[in-house]
Amino acid sequence: MNSLRRLLMVFDLFRPEQPVIDVEIICQELGFTPATAYRYLRELGDAGFLKRLPRGYALGPRIVTLEHQMTKYDPLLACSRDLVDKLVDDTGLDALVSEWHGDSVVNVLIQRGSDVGPVGGDRGRPIDLLHSATSRVVLAYLLPRQIRRIYDAHAHPTEPQQQGLAWKPFSKSLLAIRKQGYCMSESELHPGRSGVAAPIFDEKQRVLGSMTLVGRSERFRAFQPGYLCDLVTGAASELTARIALQ
Repeated sequence: MNSLRRLLMVFDLFRPEQPVIDVEIICQELGFTPATAYRYLRELGDAGFLKRLPRGYALGPRIVTLEHQMTKYDPLLACSRDLVDKLVDDTGLDALVSEWHGDSVVNVLIQRGSDVGPVGGDRGRPIDLLHSATSRVVLAYLLPRQIRRIYDAHAHPTEPQQQGLAWKPFSKSLLAIRKQGYCMSESELHPGRSGVAAPIFDEKQRVLGSMTLVGRSERFRAFQPGYLCDLVTGAASELTARIALQ
C-alpha cells in the first residue's frame, strides 16, 4: 500500500460517534506506528485538512473549501440539478443523486419535496448497500465478482433483520433489476417509505451511481403504475447523456 493511500485512510476514522481522533486511535484502528501517526497528523494539519483541538484532531477548514467547490461546480451536480428539480416539481417526492465510490453509495445531491418524512439517507453518508433501491440498482450493474465480494462483506442472512438475504435469491433479484432498468423498495430503510431508483453511467457505460425518488408509500400508490419508474429512468438516462458530453 503506497504512502498516500495510507495517509488518506486517516479520514476513514472520522464518524458521527468519533468526530475527534488522536495518535492512539490511529494506531489502534489502522495499525500504524506512533511515529507514522504523528507524521500524518502533522502533514494533514499543515495542509489545513485537520485542526488541532485539546482532545485531538478534527476535520479542518480545507475540507469546507473543497465542499464548497464540489457543491457549486462539480460536473455531476451541475448536470443534474434541473433534472432533480423537475422530478420534485412533478411528484412532490424527494429526489436524490447518489454516487458509487469505494464500495459505498453516497448521496451527493438531495432535493426535498413536499412529502414529509425521513429522506433516503443524509448527504455524504454511505447508504445501506443491501436494503435500498438507491444502492441495489448500482450493485446490479457491477461485475459478478464485485457483487459477491460486497455480499460476503455485508450480508448476514442468519440475523433477524437480514433474513431473506440468501445469496441465490439476492443475486437473482439483481439480474431482474438489471433487466428492467430500475429498482423499487418499500419500508426497507424507513417504515412506510418507498423508493424507485435508476442507474447513472459514465462515458464508458460503467455504472457511476443512481437517481432516486423517495416518499411515503401511500403517495407512491397514488400515481399510475409505472409512472414514477418512467420519470426516474428518463431523468437518469438524460443525466447519463449529459455526462458523456462533459
